[in-house]
Amino acid sequence: MMDKHSENGGNMEKLQQLYIEMAAYYQGQPKRIQHYVKVESFARWIGEQEGLSQEELELLLAAALVHDIGIRPAEEKFGRSDGKLQEQEGPHESEKLLKRLGFPEEVVERICYLVGHHHTYTDIQGMDYQILVEADFLVNFFENGQSRESIAACVQKIFRTDAGKELARRMYQLEI
Repeated sequence: MMDKHSENGGNMEKLQQLYIEMAAYYQGQPKRIQHYVKVESFARWIGEQEGLSQEELELLLAAALVHDIGIRPAEEKFGRSDGKLQEQEGPHESEKLLKRLGFPEEVVERICYLVGHHHTYTDIQGMDYQILVEADFLVNFFENGQSRESIAACVQKIFRTDAGKELARRMYQLEI
């Protein structure tokens, strides 16, 4: 999905630019920056363990970096940023940023789809979607202080990758 430029590091450069652009986007909000950094890290590990191609992995990492980009416009427009508002406001914001950085059109489309659905846990289609959801949950479990019981129930219901389940088991000492 990403262009052949990845062989000489072009896509990695775009990902690095996106990383720092998101830090600028959430300047002065370390919690938001640390959230996307953790989601990107878990997505990378799960994606690698699940055998994603380099193209698939790069798309997933870009999606992980921008998955919560809808928070800021939702807060500005509505004074809140629940998951549905993030899904509503995020695709337009991510599209503008990704196009400005030169991401290919088909990659932008898929990332916008993922941003617009990352809080929708039914009819998950695609490993990129599944892994993004799992990585976001792994971070949110901790950040939201969820109980081991609620974490275990969520992992049982939503997680599908072996790597995501294993990470959840180890992080939260689950017996599932």
